[in-house]
Amino acid sequence: MLRLLILRWEFPLLPALFALGAHFVFVFQEFYKPGPKGWETSILGIPILAYFFANVFSILVDPTPASTLLASMLLALLATALPCTCLAIYFLYSRQIARKPNPEISTAKALGIAFLSLALVGLAAYGMAQVPACINARCRSGVELFGHFRFAAFYLICLVGGWITLFSLLTLHEVLRRFLKSAIKR
Repeated sequence: MLRLLILRWEFPLLPALFALGAHFVFVFQEFYKPGPKGWETSILGIPILAYFFANVFSILVDPTPASTLLASMLLALLATALPCTCLAIYFLYSRQIARKPNPEISTAKALGIAFLSLALVGLAAYGMAQVPACINARCRSGVELFGHFRFAAFYLICLVGGWITLFSLLTLHEVLRRFLKSAIKR
């Protein structure tokens, strides 16, 4: 399996450069930037993990049944977003980042927005799993920039869906924190 990954690993121009750039900015933010650091550095992990998991899942997943492709897209999305969410929560607590005392949005609205955005990401993954692969020369012209079709589908779901899922999970964390804070006061 490792040999298969090594032999079929993709290096499309834009995803590879985006992941490399995010890596360098992440390293600069964490190790060389003076002054206080925030949780926003964890956002830079999404392009790095999206490139990695798009390669792994596009190589190892058999695309024949669309349900298997959908499940693997959602799994790749969670594998991209969960580590970055955990890192963001760790940074929030370890760096003692101050939160606003009076939230501008209600808990019910925040909960609705988080679940709605997670549902939209799931719908986008379902749509990407249903799109057939390109076979004509006109739609294959972007292979040099974004990689073959399955890689590009996994990459876009992991990248854009990863950012949306990251913010949705952070919103759910904030709602849970508010709920537990109010429950402890009673």
